[in-house]
Amino acid sequence: MRGGFLAISLALWVASFMGLLLVYGLNTWLPKIMEIAGYSTGDALGLLLALNLGAVTGLLVAGQIADSRGNKPTALVWFGLAAVFLAGLSIKLESTPAVYVAVFLAGVFVFSAQVLVYAFVGHLYPPDVRGTALGLSAGVGRVGAIVGPFLGGALVSAGIAYPWGFYLFALAAVIAVLALALVPAHAPEPAPVTGPGAAART
Repeated sequence: MRGGFLAISLALWVASFMGLLLVYGLNTWLPKIMEIAGYSTGDALGLLLALNLGAVTGLLVAGQIADSRGNKPTALVWFGLAAVFLAGLSIKLESTPAVYVAVFLAGVFVFSAQVLVYAFVGHLYPPDVRGTALGLSAGVGRVGAIVGPFLGGALVSAGIAYPWGFYLFALAAVIAVLALALVPAHAPEPAPVTGPGAAART
C-alpha cells in the first residue's frame, strides 16, 4: 500500500474490528448477560433500549467533539471510556435507575467510537483511495460483527458471561485504543518526487 499507509491501515482495521465486535456483541447478548447477573427479564430488555438511546446521543456528541478536538483524540477518549463503562457493568447495582444510567453511558461511548473510526479513515486517506480505505475498514469490521455475537454466545454457554463478558468487551475497547494510538493524527506527508523527471512532475 503506497505512501506509508500499510501500518495505518492495519491499525485502523484492528480498531474497526474491535468496534463492531462491541456493537454487535452487546446488542445481541446484553439482555441475556444482564438476566444472568440477576436483573429481571423486563429490566434486561429495557436496558437494551437504554444502550441504543445512549448510542444515538453518543453519535451526536462525538461528532461535535471530533469536529472541534480532532478525530484521533476523540476516538481514543471514546474507546477508553467505553472500556471503563463496560468493565463497570460487571458491578451489580441495586438501584435500577443507576443501572439504566450505567448502560446508557456505555452505549454513548461504545457505538459512536466505531463511527469515529470511519471518520478517522476519511480524514487520513487522500481522496483517490478514500472509498477503498473505507470499504476495507468496514469489511474487516464486519468480521468483528460476526465474532462479537459468537464470543458472547460461547461465554453464555460456558456459564461465565457475567461478569467475564463485560471484561472481554472492555478488553476489546482497550485493544482499539492501543491500535489507534499508533495512528498519526493527520495524513502522512507524501514522499518527495525524485528521479530525472522530478522537475517536470512538480
